[in-house]
Amino acid sequence: MRRPIDSALSVAQGVVDQLGSSREVPTVEEVMAAVNNFERVEFDVPSGADSDGFLFQYGEVNWFPEPTFTVGFVRQMELVDAEGEHEGYSQVQLEYRYLVDADLRSLKSHNSWWFRGDGTPFEEWLKLVKRDPVWRVIREKAPMEFCISQELA
Repeated sequence: MRRPIDSALSVAQGVVDQLGSSREVPTVEEVMAAVNNFERVEFDVPSGADSDGFLFQYGEVNWFPEPTFTVGFVRQMELVDAEGEHEGYSQVQLEYRYLVDADLRSLKSHNSWWFRGDGTPFEEWLKLVKRDPVWRVIREKAPMEFCISQELA
C-alpha cells in the first residue's frame, strides 16, 4: 500500500527507531540500514522517472550559528495538485551535523542523486555511497547532532 507523502517524516523516524539503537546518534551502519529500509516504503508519488529519489550529500554549510559540516540523505518526492500538475517537492532529510575542522574542510562538498526511473538498482547506488571517503573521516568524529526533518521545496 502506498502511503501519503505527508507521513514520510514519521515513517523515516520509525525506521530509525526500529534499529533499536539506545544511542541518541545512530551509527553510520544504522543510518545506512535505515535509508535502505526507508527506500522500500512506497509513497503516493506521481508516475515519472524522477518523482521519487534520494540525494546523498555532504559539505560545509553556513545556515547554523557555528561553521557546520553536514552529511546525510534526502528522500525527495514530487507533490502534485488535484489535476496532477507539479506543485513542489517534499524532502525528508536524515543528517549528521559536525563542527567544521581541517579534516572535514578538506573534503569539500559532494552530492549524488538516485531516482527510481534511472535504471540503477538502489542497492548498487548505496554501495557506491558507502565507499565515499567521507565515512572514513567522520567515523573518528563525534557529531553535534543527528536530525531527521521534512520540508517543502
